[in-house]
Amino acid sequence: MPFPTLAADDPRFSPVRGYWRGPVWLDQSLFGVEALRRYGYTTQADAMARRLVLDAKGQANGQATFRENYDPLTGQGEQSQNFSWSAASYLLLLRGRAAN
Repeated sequence: MPFPTLAADDPRFSPVRGYWRGPVWLDQSLFGVEALRRYGYTTQADAMARRLVLDAKGQANGQATFRENYDPLTGQGEQSQNFSWSAASYLLLLRGRAAN
């Protein structure tokens, strides 16, 4: 999944056990997608949004609850379940843009 909170080649990268050392938050990733779009990188923004929506395990087929964050390597949901920020961000990613 795009936009991990720490680069995978950083020695501190630990997406499952390191809270801010690699996991992907959909709300923070939405900011990344919007930044790409606002600076004219629409194709890249759409590609990253697509990856976020499709790679979050269970979300594309509706078989899982929204999680607080996701493992950037596997897309497996981590931490809290039924996380409303993730759900709201997911809807905005599906729409193709955040509220202006």
